[in-house]
Amino acid sequence: MRILFFNEGNLGTHIMGQGQLDAALRTGLAVVPEVDARFAGLAPMGGIERKLVERRIPPLSRVSLDFTTLRWHLMQSARARAALRRELDAWPADVVQVHSQSIAMAMARTMRSVPVAVSLDTTVTDWWAMPAWRPPEGVARLAIAPSRALERRILRRAALVIAWTDWARRAVERDAPGARVVEHHPGIDLEHFRPAARRERTRLRVLFVGGRFVEKGGEDLVSALGERLGDSVEVDLVTPMPVPARPGVRVHRLAPSDPALLDLQQQADVFCLPTRGDAAPWAVLEAMACGTPVLSTYVGGIPDMLDHGHAGVLVAHGDRRALGEALTALLDDRQRRDELAARARERCERHFDATAQLAKLVRLFAGLTAA
Repeated sequence: MRILFFNEGNLGTHIMGQGQLDAALRTGLAVVPEVDARFAGLAPMGGIERKLVERRIPPLSRVSLDFTTLRWHLMQSARARAALRRELDAWPADVVQVHSQSIAMAMARTMRSVPVAVSLDTTVTDWWAMPAWRPPEGVARLAIAPSRALERRILRRAALVIAWTDWARRAVERDAPGARVVEHHPGIDLEHFRPAARRERTRLRVLFVGGRFVEKGGEDLVSALGERLGDSVEVDLVTPMPVPARPGVRVHRLAPSDPALLDLQQQADVFCLPTRGDAAPWAVLEAMACGTPVLSTYVGGIPDMLDHGHAGVLVAHGDRRALGEALTALLDDRQRRDELAARARERCERHFDATAQLAKLVRLFAGLTAA
């Protein structure tokens, strides 16, 4: 079977997860010799293209009705459609997986000639509803209505919709009735992301990883640690954003594949992502696989990833008091941390093993080619 994996690519320093997707798929492919796979994707937008997409249109921009989201979807989808056609002309595939629906909205004609599976971690509606950037309700409905219509059309036409979490699957069923959707996460390389012995130190360590420092709750975390920060607790912040210097805070500028990031994930006593805007963050999954207890929020598909609190701690987003209490309880309870770490690793082995997940994906694709 010839499978073409077409990826939208990283979207700047604030969205860097697409590289992890390709890495997970390659991990699984290493043990599936009957599959001939090829990877392709979008190059970054050019300067002129970006200006066309991001150009503000006053006075509409003041009320979030200059349809920036729609322009972004149309531009990316048109570019993706042309790039995918070139790939298929050069290398005819039996099945194409496109991630995500944001670049698939103009691929209806392509879907008539080859089975196309669309992979996603959130829908347009749910992404716009994130607490981190939720606009006024009436404005949101108008601003994203065209994108929602395009999304619904393409999800219904796709041979298969691959939702990374149960939360995302339910959203597809709600927003695109009739779409053929399954819950399936690409998984993670459990041989690479694995527990390691922690080095001796005098202070506990908390790790945060997030491109959008404020929206991902970085400020909430620093505030919640309070007087313990720099005294009994240190925090490692992996982010490209500027962070004010203060005792007990270390800021790291690291790419997702940097070995130093893996070391931080393995050595942290707690991984904390008090995010207000996420769907299925790779950083949570990587910490789980490394056997590091996770504290995060009831946002997006994170509760599904953490088995609704069985494999991690969940708090309400934006509640710094609740976050501080949960952090304190976790940092002061070594046994609880060890239990959560073991459950998180076990959950990864059961549900997020990239090798097993790729084998399941191939079986799904075999059904598409047979049909």
